[in-house]
Amino acid sequence: MARSLPPLHLLQLFEAAGRHSSFKKAAEELFLTPSAISHQIKSLEKNLGIELFKRATRGVKLTSAGEKYIVTVQEMFHLLDHGTSSLKREFSAQTQSTLLRISTIPTIASNIIIPNLGVFQQEFPSIELRIETSMELIDLRYDDFDLALRLGNGNYPEVVSEKIFDLQVTPLCSPEFAKKHELSNVEQIKSVPLIQHANMKNSWSQWGRAVGIDNVESKSNLSLGSYDAVIQAAQQGLGLVLGAVPLENLALKSGLLVQPFKEKNDFSPKCFAVYHPRDKERSDIHAFIGWFKELVETSMGE
Repeated sequence: MARSLPPLHLLQLFEAAGRHSSFKKAAEELFLTPSAISHQIKSLEKNLGIELFKRATRGVKLTSAGEKYIVTVQEMFHLLDHGTSSLKREFSAQTQSTLLRISTIPTIASNIIIPNLGVFQQEFPSIELRIETSMELIDLRYDDFDLALRLGNGNYPEVVSEKIFDLQVTPLCSPEFAKKHELSNVEQIKSVPLIQHANMKNSWSQWGRAVGIDNVESKSNLSLGSYDAVIQAAQQGLGLVLGAVPLENLALKSGLLVQPFKEKNDFSPKCFAVYHPRDKERSDIHAFIGWFKELVETSMGE
């Protein structure tokens, strides 16, 4: 039975335009002109006999029919991408390795994964890792990744999420800073330079109250805009920083940082491994998650 389907390239244009709600942005993504996108969308609408977009002077918007159809089209593209990837992994004649594409935040990549890649490659020589770092959330239905490692609450819709580890926050500093200020009692956080994360202005006072210390002023000598930046500043001896364990286990083990006080406080975000339900039987994903979890547990036990 012959199928009456629109041309695939028209569906690709429709999906991009609908996702962006813009012919211009779809054109930029697909290296076409906005007029070409508009012309092709009209061809698709003529093919279907249904209006998919409402045109306005400031852009375009999906009609109710378009909103319903784009769900089907996006699911179709995901199935096609998933099937193509599975075919390549199973039947590729060029390589016997499995490609595992991972998205994670920079700190997890640089502090935990990359320093131990040699160990992973020895244990799983048939798995090729492609790791990209970003702070942005991704949609595993459409983005070109198989697995994401993220900090959050694990409540991500339409995906499988496995908790890898909890986070605890504690003051950290360079060995020289700890020696200079003779740090031994957590009450000293009231009298030494504190490094502040610019987007978490009350973090020191909140942490102090959590461990039973009142009146910790947010009088930091230095405020920086990212977690990695405040950690680097602490390594340079510029002050105390609130660091997350086990993310900083490598720096602690190597002596770049020290933990001068025993007090820690649980941090609400946890580390989760996230993947699509269709990939729940993939051995490479479970191999990496098991290896990563064991790696963190071992480092926390040292």
